[in-house]
Amino acid sequence: MKIVQLTDPHLVPTGTLLRGIDPEARLRACLGEIEAHHLDAAALVVSGDVTDLADRPSYELFQDVLGEFTLPPLHVTVGNHDRRSVFAEVFPDHLAADGYAHSRFRLRDHVGLLLDTWTMGTHGGAFDTVRLEWIRTQLAEGSDPVLMFMHHAPIKVGLKRLDRIALQGEDEFWDVIAPFKSRIRHMFFGHMHRNVAGSWRGIPFTVAAGLTHQVMLDFQTDIVRHVEVEPYFSIILVNDRDVVVHPHAIRDARIIDIVPDATAPPYSP
Repeated sequence: MKIVQLTDPHLVPTGTLLRGIDPEARLRACLGEIEAHHLDAAALVVSGDVTDLADRPSYELFQDVLGEFTLPPLHVTVGNHDRRSVFAEVFPDHLAADGYAHSRFRLRDHVGLLLDTWTMGTHGGAFDTVRLEWIRTQLAEGSDPVLMFMHHAPIKVGLKRLDRIALQGEDEFWDVIAPFKSRIRHMFFGHMHRNVAGSWRGIPFTVAAGLTHQVMLDFQTDIVRHVEVEPYFSIILVNDRDVVVHPHAIRDARIIDIVPDATAPPYSP
């Protein structure tokens, strides 16, 4: 099974730039690659920060651009740069009955859970009691393995500024999911603007760098320093035994075919 994770498009209105880059062009390049090469994916999961300033024109732009492409089944949540109320005006179908942008969806023999970590007044995410109970209820339903997606991670990664805006209430979140730990195969995050991987309390995780700037690897400063790199999205491959995550950079690349030469030693990249 293949899943595509796209995160942090940070859209701004058409014709404007974000720190010198064009988020709309990057989104189109990403969706173009997905349409060309990954329509066999079971899902396209967008894990938050759809817009940069939570303005309705940027959400409408996202909707319009999505409509130009043939894509796998879409699941979208919000991040700290979004505003749930404005998102809901444009994407009401991606909110649950309780008003949160969380969802449960079938991924063949797995369950996908997309969590809503958006919290008013902070760039760090959090869950209130309603969302924690929703998570508990979803995990308690059935016995299928779970793949969990969300914007904020409950993990400290050693980058001071990012660690201050990680998911708040880590212990409360853990208390809810701990009884189901054996069924949670992998957790997928955004928000950090870096490709990061590891395990949190024994659960494997990956962070996708996203479509805009990346945060520099600087363990000393409290300042978030950005660097412009190629936009990234993640290709996730899942079978009964393994979960493999490919961070994929979109770039204008020249493809070089290596033609085997029977007289030469085997080619090694």
